[in-house]
Amino acid sequence: MRIFGAVSAVVGALLAVVAAAASALPVTEIGDAGQTIASAQVVPGSGPVDSISGTFTSASDVDLFKIHIATPGLFSATASSVPALDGLLFLFDSAGKGVVSRDDSSTSNGDFGALTSTFVVLAGDYFLGISLFDNIPSSAGGLIFPDTRLVDSGIEYGPSGPGGAQALSTWSAGAGGLTGSAGSYTIALRGVSGVSGVPEPATLALLALGLGGLGFSRHRKSN
Repeated sequence: MRIFGAVSAVVGALLAVVAAAASALPVTEIGDAGQTIASAQVVPGSGPVDSISGTFTSASDVDLFKIHIATPGLFSATASSVPALDGLLFLFDSAGKGVVSRDDSSTSNGDFGALTSTFVVLAGDYFLGISLFDNIPSSAGGLIFPDTRLVDSGIEYGPSGPGGAQALSTWSAGAGGLTGSAGSYTIALRGVSGVSGVPEPATLALLALGLGGLGFSRHRKSN
């Protein structure tokens, strides 16, 4: 009976994890998320993530989060802030090379706009970045994306800057200078999950069923 009870408890706990993993969860910045590939905050787990919330402590603050995109065609990232701030969103691949950036929406010249699936072709791990205008990323070769102070800011841009073929190395003020201020933000997400730490829900379910069957078998033998 003790074995059956212990196994039942394990099965219950595993099923609870399965249920949690199947529901989209919000993620909150821990401390100050880093602004380099090496120091980015890793979003843990394998379940879906529906938002990331954090804060800007200064005009030069940049936050990077490592995420997983399982279904590229579903991906989107839309940022909002309190107070209303002018900022930028960026996506880098697992090696830190630029994928897509956006400054404003098509109807406003003072928000974050949204990243869509247009430039996201492959499933895998990515780095999602958020900064205040006009704090932009560079590689050893120069700017990774166009400086939107000098081009149309209401559309998405691929890594067409002079340093677009190389990985992120630093952030610096563009032609618009650093104009932001402290505030909080939320990035609403679609098609995004964590990158590590929790097995897939289907794997957990199979394990739970296997343990349940083992417990039931031992219970019958003990009787």
